[in-house]
This record gives sequence, structure tokens and C-alpha cells, in this order.
Amino acid sequence: MVISNTRWIVKMGTKENSVKDIVLVGHFALDTIVNQRVQPETISHSLGGGVTYGSLAAAFYNPMSNIGIVSRIGMDLNGSMLSILSNNKIDQRGIIQAGEHSTGYKLVYHQKGRDLMLMNKAPNIEIADFPESFIAAKAIHMTPIANEFSPEFIKDLADHDATQDTLIGIDVQGIIRDFDKDNNVIMRNDNEIRQRVYKILQQFGSRMFFKASDAEAIACTGITDLVKATEYLAETGAYIFTTLGEKGLYMKAPGYPIVKLPAYRPRQCVDETGAGDCFSATLLLQMAQLD
Repeated sequence: MVISNTRWIVKMGTKENSVKDIVLVGHFALDTIVNQRVQPETISHSLGGGVTYGSLAAAFYNPMSNIGIVSRIGMDLNGSMLSILSNNKIDQRGIIQAGEHSTGYKLVYHQKGRDLMLMNKAPNIEIADFPESFIAAKAIHMTPIANEFSPEFIKDLADHDATQDTLIGIDVQGIIRDFDKDNNVIMRNDNEIRQRVYKILQQFGSRMFFKASDAEAIACTGITDLVKATEYLAETGAYIFTTLGEKGLYMKAPGYPIVKLPAYRPRQCVDETGAGDCFSATLLLQMAQLD
């Protein structure tokens, strides 16, 4: 059985028709997590994706904020899995059930990093998936995990009348992902993807808050010097954040010199999954609320 374009309905109360402070856009992930950094290795299952981590981080950062999600899911993701969002008053009216399968990954963490394998992929997200109060949000964070944004979607979002004063964030990881014959995730590193990323930044200009890891910044530019890579991306007029893990990040704001900011040192790191989207979501939320 396939349900086509059925919008996820959750009663939200009086905030549902008011403009959102921040909207997270991207696929959920039904994740199987294998941790080989401990012995014996552990296997767990969780609801992942940047829309999950980013929305919950924003809700924790400011429980009074008005948060929404735009996503597409399959029949395999039910309401009980999304109860954590309901409990944090996150508006789910932008979630559409379309097809049998949600996007799902197998994540294997080891001493050298992590490996990812795509198990299933939900249909691509479209601009028509946005409820009216979502498209006019103060901030929109795009957090793709499986190339679920077409170039046409990006252009529609950039050109939409309601987004001209909206702060736009994007985590580039899902834009530059590709998959080998076994569906293992690989990172694209070619001129075509570099041109596409640069064009995305140009389309939004100073509205854009762009986040890439050190390896992603190199892939997006072909420049191994991270300072120069960050400055090159910033030529588009966008805010650029190149993250360095525990070493902090490089930030280049329009009209200002590049700076390096240190990372917060937690007493214990339990799981770094979703760290970039938590950073981006809380940053955008705070910036939007300064206006």
C-alpha cells in the first residue's frame, strides 16, 4: 500500500498559523548505528537526520520558539517515532507521507571515523510541501541527507517572494553525497558538484549561512588550504562556516576578515551524530531572533 502526498496532521494549538522562528527541511533517517569504538560493538536504532537533531536542539535552546519541519516519509515511519517532536511542540504539518519507505542509513563508527550505507530513500522534497506559515519563516535550515533537494527546489526557495528576508542555512553534506554500487556513501569531489555548490551560495548571497566540515570544504572547492577554501566560498557573499571538530571552526562573514573560533570542550562526548545540524539550527534561531 502506498500513500501519496498525505500531510502529517498533528494538533499544535494556537501557534500553528503564526510565522515560524525556524523551519528544518530535509529527510528523516531511520538509522541503524553500529559502534565499533567499544568492545563488544553495540548496535542500536534511532530516528536520525538533521531535521530531528536540529529541531530538538532549537527547542532545547529556546523552548518558547516556534519550530516546524518539512519532510517526506514512508509508511515505515509512524506517529510513535515522532512523539519526541510532539512532546517538544514542534509543528509537523510540513511532514508528508509519500511512498512506502523513509530514508534509512546504516552507520558504522570506527576509530578512523564512520561509514554510511543508504538502505532506502524517500521521495524528493518540493516547494509545495511548505505550509504557508513555514515558507515565511524567519529562518530556514536545509539539512539534506540523500540529495533530496533538486536544483529546481533550491531555485524555487531562493526566488520565492516569502523568503527574501529569510535567513537560510544549509549543511552541504547531503548535497555532495553520492553512492557506490553497494550503496555506500561516498563524497563527490569534482568540478560539477563544485559549480553546483557555488551556484547555491550565489542564489542566496548574504541570506545564506553555509556549513561544511573540513573534508567537505575541500571537496566543494578543490582547495586543501582550509583558510583559502573558506575565503573562496565566501566570495559568493554568503556566511561560511568550516568546522574542524574539536579544533573549532573558521568563519567568514561578508565584509569581515576570516576568524577561527575554538570549540566548546564537553566533559564527555557521547555521540557526535547530528552535531553540525545542532550548531546550525541554534545559530540560525538566535540570529533570526535578533531582528
